[in-house]
Amino acid sequence: MVSQRECQPMAVSSLRKFCPYLIFSALVVFGSFMGLGVLRLYSFRLECRLNNINTQIESFQAQQISLKQSLSALLSPGRVYGYSKKQLGMTYASNVRTLRLEGPLLAGSGPAGNMGGEAAQKESEGWFYFFLEKAMAGE
Repeated sequence: MVSQRECQPMAVSSLRKFCPYLIFSALVVFGSFMGLGVLRLYSFRLECRLNNINTQIESFQAQQISLKQSLSALLSPGRVYGYSKKQLGMTYASNVRTLRLEGPLLAGSGPAGNMGGEAAQKESEGWFYFFLEKAMAGE
């Protein structure tokens, strides 16, 4: 039979044979749990940031709605009419007249003030005048 002295070196040698694998597997398991913990903390941080951003978005949307309401109240025709009637004393005019002016509105462009300016203007515009000239019905 096998003595105890012979059995001990065999147990020690088998333990030494599997010990690096046990240590490596323990380190892998420990590293995996640490990685999962770090990922969980990072996801919690991202979730908090996302909640803060969503809160800001909701706040800005509420602010935009209130600004739109105040703008529409400022630009409403009823409010403008009421303000002009009460504060400024404006009323409807009974004798509205329209004034129409015939001919050019520039000073010196009338028949006496032209003095050949139109011909000089056509020469200065060059060949682009063909594209810039207004179309006439007779052409």
